[in-house]
Amino acid sequence: MMRKTMKNLLAELLKNSKRSDREIAELLGVSQPTVTRTRSRLVTEGVIKEFTVIPSLSKMGYTILAFTLLRFSERRPELIEQGRKWAAKQSSVIFAGDGEGLGMDALMVSVHKSYADFSRLIDKIRKDWQPDLREMPTFMISLTRPELVVKPFSLKSLSA
Repeated sequence: MMRKTMKNLLAELLKNSKRSDREIAELLGVSQPTVTRTRSRLVTEGVIKEFTVIPSLSKMGYTILAFTLLRFSERRPELIEQGRKWAAKQSSVIFAGDGEGLGMDALMVSVHKSYADFSRLIDKIRKDWQPDLREMPTFMISLTRPELVVKPFSLKSLSA
């Protein structure tokens, strides 16, 4: 279980990880060395996996965000490991996970610069996962229509 200082620091980092340890220390009412040690501990314990940015996908040239559900003929542990290795090789796949719901076995989230790019990934899935793949419905979001985005992707809300 995380201590209060760790939770508070994590919340501040979720809001804005660019701030210095000194700035965060002032906000939390602790010393700068305490913030530095606590940040290191959060990393060491695996609470913080990486420090990164959340870019504008559309400004990076992506036009499609796709959520693809996958259903396989049977759930086998080796399929999960095979899926882990396969997904790691796909640069357009930004998340993939085994799960359950809607009769499906896995979810894949991917970004694409064009429909042709998306189509190539779908063709690759069909080719690489036969004969195990049974169903593959996809939900696509156009990144060229920002007015349709109800809530942009951010982790700031986790800081509450």
